[in-house]
Amino acid sequence: MSVHPVAAEVLATRWLTAPAVINVLALVIFAAALCWRIDQLRRHGGGLQAFAMTVAVTALTLAFVVDNDSVAHTLDDWLFAGASRVVLYGLLALGVAALIVVFFYPGRSVTRERRAGVEALPLVAALIGLQVSLSFVPEEMRDASLSHWTLTNWGYALFYLIACGYLAYGFFACVRSVAKYLTHADGYMRTALILLIAGLGLLAIGSVVQIVYVLGNATGVIDASWLLTTSRWLEVLGVVGFLFGISFPMLRSKWQGLTANRRRRRAAQELLPLWELVADAVPEVVLPDPGRMSPTALLHRRVVEIRDALAQLSPFLSDAFDYAGIDVRAGMVRMAVERRKAEGVRSGTVRALLPALDDGLEGDAAPLLELSAAVAALPDIDDDDAGEHGDVTVDSLVGEQDSPTDPQGRRAAR
Repeated sequence: MSVHPVAAEVLATRWLTAPAVINVLALVIFAAALCWRIDQLRRHGGGLQAFAMTVAVTALTLAFVVDNDSVAHTLDDWLFAGASRVVLYGLLALGVAALIVVFFYPGRSVTRERRAGVEALPLVAALIGLQVSLSFVPEEMRDASLSHWTLTNWGYALFYLIACGYLAYGFFACVRSVAKYLTHADGYMRTALILLIAGLGLLAIGSVVQIVYVLGNATGVIDASWLLTTSRWLEVLGVVGFLFGISFPMLRSKWQGLTANRRRRRAAQELLPLWELVADAVPEVVLPDPGRMSPTALLHRRVVEIRDALAQLSPFLSDAFDYAGIDVRAGMVRMAVERRKAEGVRSGTVRALLPALDDGLEGDAAPLLELSAAVAALPDIDDDDAGEHGDVTVDSLVGEQDSPTDPQGRRAAR
């Protein structure tokens, strides 16, 4: 079955468009990562590993820029024919060498600094080999795409063997180092490292497949164009896996930050009924308004102010408050507020109420959120009703649900 030439051209265009889109997205991500790395160095500084990561991100970002056709033509016009190809693979080699230093797992006797010096040797050899091999390629072939025809020139084939060989070596070295970190990782870091290993492994395999394609066509043993297509898609998938792996911890941290802020903003809003009730009776606990606050700061402020106010109201609350039900506690707090406003400050022991359920801000706010919901559910009372309820004792209010002499009350008291 034959395929119409126009249809074949459309299919080929669509087949090649997806990697191009991935390259553009990768360029944007690497550019953002480069800006972030520069900002991190400016803020915190760093040693060799931080510097190597910055070099890797910079080199890979520039490589995606040079891979653009217009940029490549400009470099060829300014420098010499084929300069863009040398610069592209030189930047890729530099980025991979920097990644080797970043991911290198230090042993007992070998330091990362020594490994960085050792990695300079194959990098320099590869860069020299690229330049020398290109000098044996005719100028009309230097900007030609990799194909069966271009590989008939041994200089062209040697150029790609050196480039792909070094990339395969570098990616496999990174996989080996990251795999050692994997034995000590768990949770989300293990997931990130698995994605990273998968991405680097696919990039390494893609380079090996391209080496097989070059050798097969240069020697005339095989002429399988599908190998070249396979290597390109392996590289695309490898870049995607690498990007997901390297950015997974940051994305997870950002997501957790967003969800935590949303949760704390909602908690601060849910504390508002209780805060308004107790702050009305003890306004001195309200801190000065600092203006716009983060959700964490707002929730922390609400918790501190409510707990301070409850401590000031504790002389108006009997020990029955500690074992009363949540609805009864809400009524007792409102009664204490009314008495505080009517009688003023009462002498007595000030005690902390509603201990935190767990460590952290959320654990400290949990019992207050429960009480605030009960306060919001209390029926409204006017001034006359408040006066009628002024003679109701706390013990009688508690007795409607749990009496200290009831079995349930005794268990709660203990």
